[in-house]
Amino acid sequence: MIAAAIMSFSPSLTVRDITPHDKPALTRMHARLSDETRYRRYHASKGDLTTGDLRYLTEVDGHRHMAVVAEDPTAPGELLGVARAVALDEAGREAELAIVVRDDVQHDGVGAVLVDALRRRAREEGIVELVAEVQADNHRALRFFQGQGARQRKAGWSGVYALIIPADPPPAD
Repeated sequence: MIAAAIMSFSPSLTVRDITPHDKPALTRMHARLSDETRYRRYHASKGDLTTGDLRYLTEVDGHRHMAVVAEDPTAPGELLGVARAVALDEAGREAELAIVVRDDVQHDGVGAVLVDALRRRAREEGIVELVAEVQADNHRALRFFQGQGARQRKAGWSGVYALIIPADPPPAD
């Protein structure tokens, strides 16, 4: 699946750790997101990214807070999506997962490539499980995470599912 997803863009799709230098590209990507995609990512209406948002989203420590980006092979310096994990417990064994993919490339495999890369990074840092909070009516995201081997856990708030994704993906069929 991962190789097929990459091939849909070309072999030049680059997935790498986010850096502070990505602030302008992240701002441009965020501006291209639909209101629906922003709402699904942040669980609330979200306008432009603030300076504080950009600092938090790009100046990560790479251990307890990590993020990977997919660069657009047809437009160097532009981002297709971002996936991040932020440790939830002191031991750093569980982390919250968040992902956003530009609307024009959703369903093209970018999300799967990002989650696979983030899983690898998480395992390197000793994270065992990733937790994605998904709105109950977000059927596309629920199906996507089920395909990633997620199991459901009761969420802390109404209308949201907590999906537990193992950092070690299940064996391929």
